[in-house]
Amino acid sequence: MHARIVAALTLARRNAKLRQVDLAKRLGWQQAYVSRLETGERQLSVDEYVAVALAIGVDPVVLLGEVMAAD
Repeated sequence: MHARIVAALTLARRNAKLRQVDLAKRLGWQQAYVSRLETGERQLSVDEYVAVALAIGVDPVVLLGEVMAAD
């Protein structure tokens, strides 16, 4: 499930034409941290999931619903 959520966030970021560095800047994080989240090196917390989704410009509830429906 975690991998599917991260993949959905990564796809949403790319669809929004945002680079990792752009997303990191919006969140006040380092680009390397975003990279580690996207590669699965770090686990994404619920708080981080919501923050990332909102920074990308997607509704975190809708995105999670889409991930769950694809199961």
